[in-house]
Amino acid sequence: MSKIGNNKEIQNMDESDNDLIPDELLAKINLQIRADNKEAINFYKAVGYNEDEVISYGKRLIED
Repeated sequence: MSKIGNNKEIQNMDESDNDLIPDELLAKINLQIRADNKEAINFYKAVGYNEDEVISYGKRLIED
């Protein structure tokens, strides 16, 4: 399986999630994708997501 799973399943999930909450209550969806996960980056660009100019900090408690 790819790093982002089955593209069709994720696209279906994304489309159905948009119907769960009325537009006036959901202004934006934010995702975090590791910079080296080019497949996921390309997928989300293809389905309409844009890169935001932000910095995200995290602290690993265990190695994965």
